[in-house]
Amino acid sequence: MPAMRLLRMVVLVSLALASMGEGEAKACSCLRQDFGGGKLYVGAGGSVPADAEGFAWTGGEKLTSAKGRVTVVRVDGKKKVPVKYTIVEKGPLEVIVPAAKFKPGQVYEVTVREGPQAAETRKNLDPGATNVPPPETTTTVTIAAGPLTLPQATLTASAPAQEKISVAHPASCSAEIEAATAALKVELPAEAEPLREYLVYETRVDGAVWNASSGLCNHVDPGRTWTGEAGTDKLFVACEQPDALKPGRHKVEVEVASPDRAKVITTPAVELELACAAAPPPAAEPSTPAPAPSEPQEPPPVAKKGCSVGDPGSFAWVLGVGLLFARRRRRAG
Repeated sequence: MPAMRLLRMVVLVSLALASMGEGEAKACSCLRQDFGGGKLYVGAGGSVPADAEGFAWTGGEKLTSAKGRVTVVRVDGKKKVPVKYTIVEKGPLEVIVPAAKFKPGQVYEVTVREGPQAAETRKNLDPGATNVPPPETTTTVTIAAGPLTLPQATLTASAPAQEKISVAHPASCSAEIEAATAALKVELPAEAEPLREYLVYETRVDGAVWNASSGLCNHVDPGRTWTGEAGTDKLFVACEQPDALKPGRHKVEVEVASPDRAKVITTPAVELELACAAAPPPAAEPSTPAPAPSEPQEPPPVAKKGCSVGDPGSFAWVLGVGLLFARRRRRAG
């Protein structure tokens, strides 16, 4: 019968779900929708070098996903002059390239609207939601007086420290662990420091790209790290974490580049010694309470009727009376 088959299937599925291991039941799943117009890579005060190819951008959906997502105007006094452009992919970034090259002192307004998927999903959002960015973003960009000067940069590393940190974990998305850490920071020359937020960075440890995250569902923009601040990073060693660095000595360097990769440099390498986090001290075993002192034995209790248990004199007297009574009965018989 169909109903019986359906009931049997429901029971089997329920049993299968009930038999799942804890790790399977807690598997991490990330559902993410990027709203808003993304962001442009600009320096202090919205500045971009005069020799930049264009406006570097990152966001959820590619700019080419729909026409009309980008509007560029050049501010000329009280006038706003429309600017033609093309979009060029540069690795994980996209660059909005104006038809004419930049000139020092020019001011632009770049407006980017969210992609079609985000716009469709927005229709189903709660109207009262307050943590959703607006559907478009306008950024004012000023062209700097000169080209990007990036002769060299150095890398500094903090002394290793033991601390608790949150890291990505396949079962629970994120987990807190005890680790040995070292903080990194790129030191830029004075002339390039105002463009720290414009530049992109990539940390390499022993020649391999270092990509750490505080959670599997946490998004990190291209050219940035899990620390959130441009030109910074954090290394960690934890023996129970397979994605961590192995304990020992490591060679670390950071690549620094313009978003269009027209200029790329690498810091001189620094060497770090990182060891596993110290194991926590063993828990003290609970002390065994001292045995209670034994109480002195009291004499046997005295019965309210009859003799006292264990009193040989009284027992002999009762036995004698009993024998005498038995002898008199035989004589009487």
